[in-house]
Parts: sequence; structure tokens; C-alpha cells
Amino acid sequence: MKFEKNELRVAVFILIPLVILLMFVTLKLGYSLASSTIDVYLKIDSLTSIKEGTQVKVKGYTIGRVIDIKPVYKPALHFLAVMRIKKDIEIYEDCSAIIQNQNIIGDPVIEIRNTEKKGELLADHSVVEGIEYVNLEAILQDVHALLTTLTSTVNVIRDISIESKGNLRTLVANLSNSVATINGILSSSQKDILAILASFRETAKTMNEISEELKKHPVKFLFKK
Repeated sequence: MKFEKNELRVAVFILIPLVILLMFVTLKLGYSLASSTIDVYLKIDSLTSIKEGTQVKVKGYTIGRVIDIKPVYKPALHFLAVMRIKKDIEIYEDCSAIIQNQNIIGDPVIEIRNTEKKGELLADHSVVEGIEYVNLEAILQDVHALLTTLTSTVNVIRDISIESKGNLRTLVANLSNSVATINGILSSSQKDILAILASFRETAKTMNEISEELKKHPVKFLFKK
């Protein structure tokens, strides 16, 4: 009987640490004896953004983590990251999952954001589309390219301005010459215009005389040489 008590003590001594270790591993992986977690799939295009252990947060509060990443080959190669998250957090099926960095050099996190219009609650094994924020290096490259383009644009505008000044001067000079030419034409043709008007007046006077003569002596006017 004494031997059986010693065996029981040894068994208890071994089992208690083993149970504690199993509970720790279970909680670390996100499992719960009360089934208080759900598995949600996050669709991503590449493995450069997240990895196993990446935290899942809502408004900065950690609600789970990525426990596995599976490749999907059709229709094109992409990946499904299994997010094990707390079930008691209200997340809706039309939510967005934004992959971003906590800071410049920090590990990426998955930020779940609900829309203002609430729909159905996110169910177990649902699929959420991942939206990846570009990293700092990509942003700096885009800024550098933008600055380069802006500098080139400023140089082009400056060159156009310099050329435009010369073109404006030439245009003004040509307009001045055109005005002078028109004034010269008007001045030179003024005498001719006066002569033409005088000739018209003489012709009109002659026509009036002929008309008066025709009225007074129509027969004599017809046979007049």
C-alpha cells in the first residue's frame, strides 16, 4: 500500500507540470477550452507582408495572431493566412484588414477595421481581403521620383518662360509694324479716296443735268447729236 502511494505521488508530480505546460502551449497558440476563438482566413498576394505569429488588432488591442499560412494555386498563386481571433469581439463580414507596421522598424500587424454600416457578424472560416500599406522605403522612392519629376517640370516651365519673353517681344514688334503699315496705307489712299468721291459727285451732277434736259425736251434730246 505504501508503494502505491509513492507511485501516485510520482504520477501527480509528473502530470501537474505536464498539464500546465499543455495549457500554456494551448493558450499561446490561441486555443481556448471554451471555444472562444474563431479562425478567419486573410487573403494576401505575397509572403513579404506577414508571417506566422503576426498580431491581429482592433483599435490597437490585440485580438489574435496568425497561426498558419497556406498557398492557394488557382486561379493565380495567392496565400490564405489563418487568423485565430477572439470570438467575443464584434467584427463584421464587410470589415477591412489592413497590413501595416507599428513603426518604421517594427514588425507588421493586421489592423481590423469595421465599416460604419454594420452587417452580419464575421463567421468562422470566413475570408477577408488583405490591404497592404506600402513600406517606408517604397514611400521614400515614390517621394524621390515625385521630386525629380517636379524639378524637371520647373526647369521646363522656366525654359518656356525665357523663350516666351523673346516671342512676346517679337510679337509686339510685328504688331507695331503692322499698325504702321496700315496707317501708311490709309494715309496714301486718302487722296485717291477724295478724288474718287469728287469724280462721283461730278458724274452725279452730269446725270442730274441729263435728267432735267430729258424731262424738258425729250424729242429734242433724242435727236440731239
